[in-house]
Amino acid sequence: MNWEHLKTFLWLRWRIISNRNRRAGAASVILQGILAFIALSGAVVAFVGGIAGGYLGLPQLDRENFMLVWDGIVIVFLFFWMTELLIELQRSELLSLDKFLHLPVSVSSAFMINYVGSISSAGVFVFFPLMIGLSIGLVLAKGIAMLLLFPLVAAFALMVTALTHQFRGWLASLMVNKRRRRTVISVATLTFILLVQTPSILNFTSDRWSNRPGTERAARIAEETAKLDRALAAREITPEEHRRKVRALRRNNRFEDWQSVVEVANIANRFVPLGWLPYGAASAFENSLGPGLLGTLGLTLIGAGSLRRSYRTTMRLYTGHFNAAAPSSRSNAAIPSKTVADKGATAPSMSSGKHRVPLLERRLAGLSEQASVVTVASLRSVLRAPEAKLMLLSPVIMIFIFGGMFFNQRNAPPELVRPLIASGGFTFIFFMMLSMVGNQFSFDRAGFRTYVLSPAPRKDILLGKNLAMAPFVLGFMILTAFLFQFGYPMRIDHFLALLIQMVPMYLVFCMVGNILSIIAPMPTAAGSMKPVKPKATTILIHTAFIFIFPLALSPTLIPLGIEFLLDRFGMLAWLPVYLVLATLEGALVVWLYPRILVSQGRLLERSEKRILEIVTTKGE
Repeated sequence: MNWEHLKTFLWLRWRIISNRNRRAGAASVILQGILAFIALSGAVVAFVGGIAGGYLGLPQLDRENFMLVWDGIVIVFLFFWMTELLIELQRSELLSLDKFLHLPVSVSSAFMINYVGSISSAGVFVFFPLMIGLSIGLVLAKGIAMLLLFPLVAAFALMVTALTHQFRGWLASLMVNKRRRRTVISVATLTFILLVQTPSILNFTSDRWSNRPGTERAARIAEETAKLDRALAAREITPEEHRRKVRALRRNNRFEDWQSVVEVANIANRFVPLGWLPYGAASAFENSLGPGLLGTLGLTLIGAGSLRRSYRTTMRLYTGHFNAAAPSSRSNAAIPSKTVADKGATAPSMSSGKHRVPLLERRLAGLSEQASVVTVASLRSVLRAPEAKLMLLSPVIMIFIFGGMFFNQRNAPPELVRPLIASGGFTFIFFMMLSMVGNQFSFDRAGFRTYVLSPAPRKDILLGKNLAMAPFVLGFMILTAFLFQFGYPMRIDHFLALLIQMVPMYLVFCMVGNILSIIAPMPTAAGSMKPVKPKATTILIHTAFIFIFPLALSPTLIPLGIEFLLDRFGMLAWLPVYLVLATLEGALVVWLYPRILVSQGRLLERSEKRILEIVTTKGE
């Protein structure tokens, strides 16, 4: 690294910031100053609090709790760090390297400036001063052995920031393709949500597994509880003693769970690099320096390797490596017919006569040609549109977030309430998808002109649109049903009835979405779900349908309500009423759906010119 070049780059960066502030005005400079003061104040508070906690609090703990405190700090820091990373996935360079590649300067200096600039975030300003403050307090309280924490914290910071910089550089190389950009964002968002919900899911699963009937611990707790109950019934112990011993039994059970957590944390910290900081700190707490030294060396090597890899990826990105088109293989695959004939052979493709049918040319069994074309075209549009991918991601996120919160409840719902709660989960999925199904023509934009000019029956257009969304919506519903069945098992007839009930619920959802799409279309900006200057009446109609939609779905719950009433009065307990009535209701709705679709098709035909004018509105 050339130090003169580094000083020049620093001066250039300072000039860029100064010019930007001058153009932004005094209000922007004041706002930036306020934010900088808040960040500095947070860093000072974290630093001082860390010193106090390291000097007064942590030395009073044992090794296991000391290590878990550091684990908690690392986990919370990583949560905030990943949240900030998710907000801005693609790396934003302070100095664009492509401006310097033609100059005789050291590009590595600009790369280091960009790397240092990329680690300035709220998590860094709060948690690293906290870690340093804890280290100082521990040195004052425990002695010079805790000096090992300083290089260990520095190596941990190097590893995390370097890996993040490398990850963002890799994402930048993927996002060179603009169509792939939002797909990357969608996948990254889903991955982050799953990582955040993983502890909740594991806690729920392990709790149900360890305390389920049939396990050794559950049998032992049940046996000891039964002994206490018998002793209380025989008046060998008082009710107060019974309550005290039951509380002690539960406390011992929780202690065993805590010991299991400590054992898992010890193993994970020993082998996972992110845990080397807590494990090294806990070892230094007992005056054992070996694990801390090895952890510092390992974290440093990982960080240095990541920085080197990130630099190479950055250079390949700016030199156009990821924009280079791959050579086409069609010319190699083509075999001249004359050469084949001379060799007395026949090309495989010519002899077999079988070719893979493209998706847009597939014909769906049981549908007319027009309905098949609309279905596969709409399905292809959903699979390729970035805004559609983000919308389809929402139900998955909500299932894991609210599902994890719901399954953490200790008390299982009553038997007849379980199908009702699962149906509520279906309704929630419908609400998440209503903005797409209830505004389905806006995503066609100028392509809606094809439907207007085509001689296809309008009911076939609506049918194709509804069928294109079926794999996604019904897939989310099936996933919800099986997750609920895993968490709180239903009777087999109730579970089968719930699966059958999906069909009428989805068809009602489609019919409501068709009406809303026809009477209140809203133009949306390309690449997003944001409406483009919608009218107040249109917004009012969409808001009203939010309240109308549950009323339209309520008749699909009539079979469950009838079984609830019969069970309340003790009638027909031998008959699976819910299953029978749900089957009949599904058959009725399937019979009504195409007939209602004809009327909706006539409404679409009368309104299609107005819809075309609205959905082709250009967003600013």
